[in-house]
Amino acid sequence: MGAVVFVIVFVLLTLISIAVPSLPPAETIIVNWLGISGTGYDVYITAIVNGLIYGVIVWAAFSIVNFAVKRGKKKAEKTNLATCPKCKNIVVASKTWTMTTRPSSTGKRTQMEIGLFDCPKCGKTFRRMLSKKDVY
Repeated sequence: MGAVVFVIVFVLLTLISIAVPSLPPAETIIVNWLGISGTGYDVYITAIVNGLIYGVIVWAAFSIVNFAVKRGKKKAEKTNLATCPKCKNIVVASKTWTMTTRPSSTGKRTQMEIGLFDCPKCGKTFRRMLSKKDVY
Protein backbone atom coordinates (compact mmCIF):
# COMPACT_ATOMS: atom_id res chain seq x y z
CA MET A 1 0.00 0.00 0.00
CA GLY A 2 2.89 2.34 0.74
CA ALA A 3 4.26 1.85 -2.78
CA VAL A 4 0.90 2.82 -4.26
CA VAL A 5 0.85 5.99 -2.14
CA PHE A 6 4.39 6.83 -3.27
CA VAL A 7 3.60 6.32 -6.98
CA ILE A 8 0.41 8.41 -6.82
CA VAL A 9 2.16 11.29 -5.02
CA PHE A 10 5.17 11.04 -7.35
CA VAL A 11 3.02 11.27 -10.49
CA LEU A 12 0.84 14.09 -9.15
CA LEU A 13 3.73 16.22 -7.87
CA THR A 14 5.74 15.64 -11.05
CA LEU A 15 2.82 16.90 -13.14
CA ILE A 16 2.22 19.85 -10.80
CA SER A 17 5.94 20.71 -10.92
CA ILE A 18 5.85 20.73 -14.72
CA ALA A 19 2.95 23.18 -14.58
CA VAL A 20 4.56 25.28 -11.82
CA PRO A 21 8.34 25.08 -12.41
CA SER A 22 9.26 27.30 -9.45
CA LEU A 23 7.82 24.83 -6.90
CA PRO A 24 10.41 24.26 -4.16
CA PRO A 25 12.64 22.42 -3.15
CA ALA A 26 13.94 20.91 -6.40
CA GLU A 27 14.66 24.22 -8.10
CA THR A 28 16.79 25.30 -5.16
CA ILE A 29 18.67 22.01 -5.06
CA ILE A 30 19.32 21.66 -8.77
CA VAL A 31 19.90 25.25 -9.87
CA ASN A 32 21.51 26.82 -6.79
CA TRP A 33 23.39 23.94 -5.16
CA LEU A 34 24.36 21.78 -8.14
CA GLY A 35 24.59 24.59 -10.68
CA ILE A 36 22.68 22.71 -13.37
CA SER A 37 20.85 25.17 -15.57
CA GLY A 38 20.65 26.24 -19.18
CA THR A 39 19.67 22.82 -20.51
CA GLY A 40 16.34 22.35 -22.20
CA TYR A 41 15.34 19.77 -19.63
CA ASP A 42 15.50 21.92 -16.47
CA VAL A 43 11.75 21.86 -15.96
CA TYR A 44 11.53 18.08 -16.28
CA ILE A 45 14.52 17.38 -14.05
CA THR A 46 13.16 19.63 -11.29
CA ALA A 47 9.71 18.07 -11.71
CA ILE A 48 11.08 14.53 -11.28
CA VAL A 49 13.19 15.55 -8.27
CA ASN A 50 10.15 17.26 -6.70
CA GLY A 51 8.09 14.13 -7.31
CA LEU A 52 10.74 11.99 -5.64
CA ILE A 53 11.19 14.30 -2.65
CA TYR A 54 7.49 14.75 -1.94
CA GLY A 55 6.78 11.09 -2.69
CA VAL A 56 9.32 9.96 -0.09
CA ILE A 57 8.00 12.44 2.48
CA VAL A 58 4.36 11.37 2.03
CA TRP A 59 5.32 7.67 1.91
CA ALA A 60 7.26 8.01 5.20
CA ALA A 61 4.36 9.82 6.88
CA PHE A 62 1.91 7.21 5.60
CA SER A 63 4.10 4.36 6.86
CA ILE A 64 4.47 5.90 10.32
CA VAL A 65 0.72 6.51 10.67
CA ASN A 66 -0.09 3.04 9.32
CA PHE A 67 2.32 1.44 11.80
CA ALA A 68 0.84 3.42 14.70
CA VAL A 69 -2.72 2.47 13.75
CA LYS A 70 -1.86 -1.23 13.44
CA ARG A 71 -0.01 -1.16 16.74
CA GLY A 72 -2.96 0.56 18.41
CA LYS A 73 -5.34 -2.11 17.11
CA LYS A 74 -3.10 -4.87 18.45
CA LYS A 75 -2.99 -3.20 21.86
CA ALA A 76 -6.77 -2.79 21.85
CA GLU A 77 -7.16 -6.49 21.06
CA LYS A 78 -4.99 -7.41 24.04
CA THR A 79 -7.06 -5.40 26.50
CA ASN A 80 -10.07 -6.91 28.18
CA LEU A 81 -12.73 -4.72 26.57
CA ALA A 82 -16.08 -5.57 25.04
CA THR A 83 -19.17 -3.72 23.86
CA CYS A 84 -22.36 -4.23 25.84
CA PRO A 85 -24.95 -5.96 23.62
CA LYS A 86 -27.79 -3.97 25.19
CA CYS A 87 -26.58 -0.35 25.41
CA LYS A 88 -23.37 -0.48 23.25
CA ASN A 89 -21.27 0.86 26.13
CA ILE A 90 -17.60 -0.23 26.24
CA VAL A 91 -17.00 -2.34 29.35
CA VAL A 92 -13.86 -3.69 31.06
CA ALA A 93 -13.87 -7.35 32.12
CA SER A 94 -14.44 -7.91 35.82
CA LYS A 95 -13.03 -11.45 35.61
CA THR A 96 -11.08 -13.47 33.02
CA TRP A 97 -10.18 -17.16 32.79
CA THR A 98 -8.82 -19.65 30.28
CA MET A 99 -10.40 -22.86 29.08
CA THR A 100 -8.81 -25.63 27.03
CA THR A 101 -10.84 -28.04 24.91
CA ARG A 102 -10.31 -31.77 24.82
CA PRO A 103 -7.82 -33.00 22.25
CA SER A 104 -9.15 -33.75 18.80
CA SER A 105 -8.24 -36.90 16.84
CA THR A 106 -5.07 -35.13 15.68
CA GLY A 107 -4.14 -34.14 19.24
CA LYS A 108 -4.85 -30.46 18.75
CA ARG A 109 -6.42 -28.48 21.60
CA THR A 110 -7.93 -24.99 21.54
CA GLN A 111 -7.22 -22.61 24.38
CA MET A 112 -9.68 -19.74 24.88
CA GLU A 113 -9.58 -16.74 27.19
CA ILE A 114 -13.05 -15.72 28.33
CA GLY A 115 -14.10 -12.56 30.13
CA LEU A 116 -17.06 -11.77 32.36
CA PHE A 117 -18.43 -8.26 31.90
CA ASP A 118 -20.82 -6.21 34.06
CA CYS A 119 -22.12 -3.10 32.30
CA PRO A 120 -22.32 -0.18 34.76
CA LYS A 121 -24.71 1.74 32.51
CA CYS A 122 -27.53 -0.80 32.01
CA GLY A 123 -26.59 -3.52 34.51
CA LYS A 124 -26.35 -6.34 31.93
CA THR A 125 -23.92 -9.18 32.69
CA PHE A 126 -22.43 -11.03 29.71
CA ARG A 127 -19.45 -13.17 28.63
CA ARG A 128 -17.17 -12.76 25.63
CA MET A 129 -14.31 -14.79 24.22
CA LEU A 130 -11.25 -12.52 24.36
CA SER A 131 -8.72 -14.70 22.56
CA LYS A 132 -8.42 -18.11 20.97
CA LYS A 133 -5.34 -20.10 20.01
CA ASP A 134 -4.45 -23.64 19.05
CA VAL A 135 -2.29 -25.60 21.50
CA TYR A 136 -0.60 -28.89 20.61
